[in-house]
Amino acid sequence: MAKAQPTRESGREKMTAAVQAHIDRAEATAVQTVIVIPRLRAPADADARAACQKILREHFATRPAELLAQATRRYGQGKAFEANLRDSRMEAQRTVISAAPNGHSLWLADAIAVSGTRAEIEDLSRHEDIEAVDVNPTFTKPEVMRTPLEDTPQAIDGSAWGVAKIGAPHVWGGYGRGNGVIVGHLDTGVDGNHAALNGRIAAFREIDALGGLLPPSAPFDSDEHGTHTAGTICGRSFRGTNLGVAPEARLASALVLPGGSGTFAQIIGGMQWAIGEGAQIISMSLGGFGYTTLWNLPVLNATIGGVLVCASIGNSGQGTSGGPGNDLFSLGVGATHYQDAPAGFSSGQTLAVTHTVFGNLVYMKPDISAPGVQVVSSIPGNEVASFNGTSMACPHVAGAAALLLSSAPALAGNPLGVRSVLLGTVEDYGDAGRDQRFGFGRLDALSAAQQAVAL
Repeated sequence: MAKAQPTRESGREKMTAAVQAHIDRAEATAVQTVIVIPRLRAPADADARAACQKILREHFATRPAELLAQATRRYGQGKAFEANLRDSRMEAQRTVISAAPNGHSLWLADAIAVSGTRAEIEDLSRHEDIEAVDVNPTFTKPEVMRTPLEDTPQAIDGSAWGVAKIGAPHVWGGYGRGNGVIVGHLDTGVDGNHAALNGRIAAFREIDALGGLLPPSAPFDSDEHGTHTAGTICGRSFRGTNLGVAPEARLASALVLPGGSGTFAQIIGGMQWAIGEGAQIISMSLGGFGYTTLWNLPVLNATIGGVLVCASIGNSGQGTSGGPGNDLFSLGVGATHYQDAPAGFSSGQTLAVTHTVFGNLVYMKPDISAPGVQVVSSIPGNEVASFNGTSMACPHVAGAAALLLSSAPALAGNPLGVRSVLLGTVEDYGDAGRDQRFGFGRLDALSAAQQAVAL
C-alpha cells in the first residue's frame, strides 16, 4: 500500500471537530469510516451557475404558470458530463485512494469514503492532496405512521386516492404510462416477489457503508418502507386497485438504508449506481434533520448530468426541513391529505445557508407537495398498507416525472425542464406562488403531461 505523502501538517488540523470526536471515542483498533475531501475539486462551470440562477429566479414567480417559460432551456451536457465527471474525479482521487487503507470514490460528491483505524485515518490526513476529513453521517427513512386500511379514503375509479387525485389515470390513456423510463429508487430495498411489482424492477443492488457494490442478489426489502415507495412509483393494479403513478416505468432499486438507516457514502454509492443503470429520475424518501452542505455537489452534479433528484422534505412540521430534500437543486416534496390541505407533520421553511459552490443563498422549501397521508401501497408479503409521511409524497412526484418523460421524450436529459413543467402546472393552494406548506402547490400530473406535449 502506498504511503501518504509527507507534509508539515499533523493531519488532525484537516479533521473537522466532529470527526476528531468520533475517532477519539472509539477504540484505537476499531475500524471507522470517514469522508475525505480532496484538495483539488472541480470548479462550477457556466451551466451550473446558470442553473443556480434559474432556480433562484423561481422565487419571483407569483403564479406557477410563470415557470413554464424556462421549460425548454437545457443546462449541462447530460450523459457526457456524467462520464467526464466520473473519469476526471476518479483520476484526480487516484493517489489518495492508493494511500488509503480502504477507499472508495464518491465521484458524484467529489469525495472519497475511507475506512481505517484511528492511526490509519490520522496518517492519511497528512496527504498533501487532502483538503479535509469529515464524518460519514447516517441518514434514515423518515418516521412514518401506519394507519388502518379501513380508515383510508376509498379508491377512485379503481385507483388509489393519491394516484387519482393527481390525475395519473387520465395521463395513461392519452399521453404515457412511464414506458421506457428508469427511476432510481434509493430506499430500504424492494420486495421483488410482490405481484404489484412484477416486471417493474429493472435492476437491484445492495450498497455497502463505503458506497461500494455488494454481490448481486435477488431484490429484497430489509424493511417495509422501500416496497411501499416503489409501489407508489410504478406498482400495477393489485386486488383491483391501481397503486402506482407510472405503471410502465421500471426501477433501478438500490438498498442504501439496510433496516432503515444508511451512511452518506452508501446513499451516494446508490446514486452513482442508479445513474449507471440509466436512471433519469432519482427518488429518495430519506434524509436527516436540518441542512448540510454534503448534499450540494452530488445533487448539483446529478442535475447538470441530466438526472432529476426528487426527495422528501421531512416530517418535523413547519419551520423545519431535512436534506437532501432541502438542497437547492433537489425537488423537495411536502405532503398533503385527501382534502388538499398540507399535512401537519410536513416540513417547510425558508433557508439562509452557505452552498459549497454558490456561497450564501436564501430560498424556500418545499418546492411541491403531493399526497402523503393515508397512502395505500405495496408492502412485503404480497400485502398492502396505509402509511403517512413525506416519504409517501415523494414517489408520487417521481412517478409523475416518469409520466412526463414518456409523454414528452424531448424532455429526456433535461431535469430542470421537467421541474419547470411540474412546478408550473400545480394546483396552487396556499399563498400565491410559493409558500412553506405547499411549495408552489399540489402536484397535477395530467396538467403537467398536457403542458409537456404542447412545448
